[in-house]
Amino acid sequence: MVKGNPQHEAPEPLEGPVVATIVGGTIIWFALFLVQLPFYGWFDDRGHTWWLWTCLAGGGLGFIGIWYVRRRDTAIKRIQAAQAAQAARTSETVDAAEAASGTPEAEPLRGPSPTPSAD
Repeated sequence: MVKGNPQHEAPEPLEGPVVATIVGGTIIWFALFLVQLPFYGWFDDRGHTWWLWTCLAGGGLGFIGIWYVRRRDTAIKRIQAAQAAQAARTSETVDAAEAASGTPEAEPLRGPSPTPSAD
C-alpha cells in the first residue's frame, strides 16, 4: 500500500431490514413535526421555524425512501428467484443428460486400498 493512495477491496454491502428502517425513520420525522407544530409561535418568535420544516421535509423524503426501498427489495427478491430457477433448470438438465447417456456420475478418485500387513 502506497502512502496517500490506499488501494484495498471494498467491503461487501451490509443488508438488513432496510424497509423497516426507512419506515421507522419516516415515522420519527413526522412525529417530531407534529410534536413541534403546537409551538409554532415560539419557534417563529425566535427565528427557528426551520426546525419544523426540516422535520416535515424529512418525513416527505422518507415517503420517497419507502417507495424506493420497497421497489429495490422486490427487485432483489425477483432476481434471486430467477437465479434459483435457473440453477434448478441447469441441474435438472445435467441430471437428465446423465440418465440418458447411461453414464453414472463421476466417482471421486481414490488411492489404492491399504492391505493389512502381516507382522
